[in-house]
Amino acid sequence: MDIEQRISQVLKNEPVDRHSFFQLKHFVVGKEPTHQAKLWRCIKELKSRQEAIESIRLELEQNADTEKLAVIKKHKITNTMEDGDEKNIVLRMQDRKIASLAKTHKNLTIKLKNAEEEANFFVQSFEELSKLEPLLNYDDVGAQTEYWSQKLTQEINLRMLLRQPIDTELVKTILAMDDAAPVKTQIQNMLMKIREIDGRAVQATLVSPEKYEHKNIKS
Repeated sequence: MDIEQRISQVLKNEPVDRHSFFQLKHFVVGKEPTHQAKLWRCIKELKSRQEAIESIRLELEQNADTEKLAVIKKHKITNTMEDGDEKNIVLRMQDRKIASLAKTHKNLTIKLKNAEEEANFFVQSFEELSKLEPLLNYDDVGAQTEYWSQKLTQEINLRMLLRQPIDTELVKTILAMDDAAPVKTQIQNMLMKIREIDGRAVQATLVSPEKYEHKNIKS
């Protein structure tokens, strides 16, 4: 069996050019920190898939019309051109164009199927999540507070666990939140402890006036 046959044998398996459902569940929807954020993510992803599906369908229609015109042109060439090398070359070129358009149609059909499968996943996820807790308005203060508190708390905790410095802008963002946000209280307490530790460290290094005077006399 030559290499082309071996390639064809492998490619009989349907290629899947999309995210796996595992990936969508755990790394797209699942990584959101709150229930409402998961619902919002489903809507955003579904909107993106809807636009992709509409675009692919338009491409399919355009490709189908182009293929039909190519077939019509081939018939005209067959009926109007005189037999000979030129006609044979033109017909071969037209056949290649038709074959290319047919391949494009096949690829677009697979692409559409993949986009529809992903869209179906987000519809089902949204419906299942909505049974547990209905969708709230995107600007709902409570939902937004919970989302940002969870998200920023997660960021702070990960940096501390990994012994990474806490970014100044991250702290500023947290301090800009309402006082009711738990993460703001957490960061305020953290800053107070740092201030206390630094204050004690400064005091420990200060030289008392008596020692300073004694040092000058000795010098």
